[in-house]
Amino acid sequence: MPRTLVQALAEELVRASNILGDLAYDLGSDGDTLRRHMASLQAIDHVTQMQLAIADLLRAPDEITANAGRVTLEDMAVRLRGALDGTTGADA
Repeated sequence: MPRTLVQALAEELVRASNILGDLAYDLGSDGDTLRRHMASLQAIDHVTQMQLAIADLLRAPDEITANAGRVTLEDMAVRLRGALDGTTGADA
């Protein structure tokens, strides 16, 4: 895959994360919505963190194995380690 496309995809992930983050902030600013949908808002935050981690990995493809070990989202890190060592890691 061309390096410029990989970089563009990373930037699109960051852009999507920012949009989701803004949406979560807007929804969370209403107390009633926040109370009713806390778990969903936390899921949005988790997705944005995943997208940003993927964007970071895409930005340094030559170091992807080393960088995958530094992913701070444990469930995602387990899946990535599984993909790198040939196990599925899908249960995490």
